[in-house]
Amino acid sequence: MGLRHQALKGGFIMLIRQSLGILLSLVGMIFITRVIGPNEYGLFGASTGIIIFFYRLAPSGLDAYLLRKQANPEQQEYNQAFTLLLCINIICVVVLVLGRQMIAQLLRLPEVAPLIGILALTIPLSTLNMPWVVKLERDLNYQRIAYIELLSQITYYLVAIPLAVRGFGAWSPVFGLFTQQASQITLNYCSSNFRPRLCWNSSLIRTMLKYGLSYATSIWIWELRTLVNPVIVGRFAGAEAVAFVALCIRLVEMLSFAKAVTARLAVVALAKLGDNKSRLRKSIQEGMRLQVLAVGLPMVSFALVAPVVITLVFGKNWNPVLQIFPLIAVSYLTRTIFNLHSSVLYLKEKNLQVAWFNLVHVALFAGSAFLLMPHLGMIGYGWAEIFALASCFILHLYTIREVGSLNYTEALIWYTILVAVLILSAINNEARYLSSLLLLLPLVSTKERNSLIGYFQIFKS
Repeated sequence: MGLRHQALKGGFIMLIRQSLGILLSLVGMIFITRVIGPNEYGLFGASTGIIIFFYRLAPSGLDAYLLRKQANPEQQEYNQAFTLLLCINIICVVVLVLGRQMIAQLLRLPEVAPLIGILALTIPLSTLNMPWVVKLERDLNYQRIAYIELLSQITYYLVAIPLAVRGFGAWSPVFGLFTQQASQITLNYCSSNFRPRLCWNSSLIRTMLKYGLSYATSIWIWELRTLVNPVIVGRFAGAEAVAFVALCIRLVEMLSFAKAVTARLAVVALAKLGDNKSRLRKSIQEGMRLQVLAVGLPMVSFALVAPVVITLVFGKNWNPVLQIFPLIAVSYLTRTIFNLHSSVLYLKEKNLQVAWFNLVHVALFAGSAFLLMPHLGMIGYGWAEIFALASCFILHLYTIREVGSLNYTEALIWYTILVAVLILSAINNEARYLSSLLLLLPLVSTKERNSLIGYFQIFKS
């Protein structure tokens, strides 16, 4: 099976898993948010915003080191990565548990202190999964990954929903998340022959951390984005505004699940192309178009029915989400175009260039939010997302230095139409429903129709 065919096939499997996960997550999230209300969900969103940053901090680029090796990693390398992860996780847990009161004071939300203390324990459960997942991803065994992730997600709602009904408030999703992470690492352990052992090889540690930390630094900078909602929105607008932004982000991330799938797939697939600039360039161009379609179509579909869905499903208390959804959706869709740019730069070990892009992006985003929130309220967060998109030009310049000039035409055709639908859907009901007709325009092209048919045939095979 050719690499392109194998990669697309693996991507489709993950898309199916993510689609099922989205349906499950949507039903569960609707129920939980309605039961516990905006204030309690805001406390959960603020505490998880802090914890997610540490989720990204803990791996320290060790996953990237193992995934991007041209030769398959040896058992000792997996053992060493596991040992380092264990040490780093212990540090993260201790810092969060001891500093939970200080963090709560910074957020001006004293209620999140105990939540952060318990959620800190989920960090090792999450990140110690890495050796098992890397093994599966290197083999492009996405079917098993999808199975394990879906089962563990089910356990989240089996715990969170009953607790929400019993009045546990923000604690219900906290205990649900704890159960999900515990079940995922248990399933990985039971379904694999890999049994990690403690290992300490100074030479190997230096090699792994030399690459891993340079990669991780750029990720850590990017993950500062996750602190903008709990820190800036929470400070200026309170727990309910944090809840509205958190729900909107959750909806957009659920709808753009294909972005995460292609990012995971690209790490392995692009590495197999080596230094072939022509093939890398073609892969980026096709990937941009595929990602815009896979991310944009679910977003605009939701945007067309959002006013009805938010009111009927989540309740009128959550209607403020409609104010910022189009802005955040446009931001995510735009960044989707440049998803593979970062992957290629990482492949070329241009980690510093990605770090510079991330630094500029986060500075624009956090700075804009800090300036706009006191004057515009919650909507200032959405406009900050838009202003930060100017940083994508930096990523474009870095990428064309490595692979040559890129053709954005095919991706921009769908992108322009999808953005137009998102904008029109926010105006009024008439504009919203008429805008859906714009989605038919690209299908006039025979080339577009044949491309979509080709992807469907790969999926069937």
